Amino acid sequence: MAQEKKRVLIVDDTMVDRIILKSILEADFKIWEADSGNRAFEYITTGGEDLDAILLDLSMPHINGFDVLRFMQEKGMNDIPVFVVTAEPTKDNVEKAFQYKVCDFIGKPFDRDDILGRLRSRLGIIPEYNLSREDLLETTKYISDLEAFYRTYLTNFGKSDAKYRVRSDLMRIMLNTYSRTPRGEYLNPDNILLVSKAAYFCDIGEMLIPDNKPIDQQAPVVVTRNRELEDKHTVYGSNFIRMNRAKSCEYFVEICASMCLHHHERYDGRGYPYGIKGKNNSFYNQICRVLDEFEDKRSKFYGDKAKPIKFIVRRLVDDNLGVAGKEVYDLLEECEPLIFDYFL
Repeated sequence: MAQEKKRVLIVDDTMVDRIILKSILEADFKIWEADSGNRAFEYITTGGEDLDAILLDLSMPHINGFDVLRFMQEKGMNDIPVFVVTAEPTKDNVEKAFQYKVCDFIGKPFDRDDILGRLRSRLGIIPEYNLSREDLLETTKYISDLEAFYRTYLTNFGKSDAKYRVRSDLMRIMLNTYSRTPRGEYLNPDNILLVSKAAYFCDIGEMLIPDNKPIDQQAPVVVTRNRELEDKHTVYGSNFIRMNRAKSCEYFVEICASMCLHHHERYDGRGYPYGIKGKNNSFYNQICRVLDEFEDKRSKFYGDKAKPIKFIVRRLVDDNLGVAGKEVYDLLEECEPLIFDYFL
């Protein structure tokens, strides 16, 4: 079943740039165009509720990109992701733009794969599965090498990959169940395997954080800095996965990088790093987020016992505090007997 296309507004006074951006995005998105700040005001005022993202040029005559950002702030429309498009990402421009909580910068000249990757990840778009057998072989080889590398790191630092294996296995259980529903009929065994493997690596960015003393042995300033670094592991992990630019691995890289970046987001918008709301975080990422909650509760209170699984699932479903959407919780509840059998 095809996904509904997200709506993106391109705001740029240069026709050539609008044409290039539209050619890059139109296969994946519904495109609106504004050739001036005034036209942007019109689109945002009349159709802002339907917009999923804005690509905004800063350097426009009369009403520039900062005027548009100020207008959106005054209208209380800061929840629309804005990607600033600029050939001059100067320090002043960057600092000023981030005051308006823009989510990212897109530089000129345009890089098709980079732009698509950023928008797909930020808007929770699941890439279409169109891998050949050769692509799948290359991807599984990359995953195997990456897993060996990550496991070596964990072992060297006295850590176990047990919780990541559990998360990957539970993701597979849930997606297999989901694939038997009308909404999940697009899933096949190969992409279920790849998405489940992506869940294994969601915290891989932690290996890029300097190893420090336990928090209770540190001075307050150091503790604060460590927590800031911990929060950034999502960005580090996503950037690390995206270092693989091989076309054959593109599907897995998109899924895994998005999961690394957004598995701490919440459905109510109170997560991090970007505070993404609702369905703008992909279904896979939402499942990963709930499994993270599930595994924390299970290991904290019950270790490896299977018996209390139903209680944990029930508690997560009943105490839904905005971590994920109802569809994810319904799926978790449906999978409870299978999860029980898994731990048993």
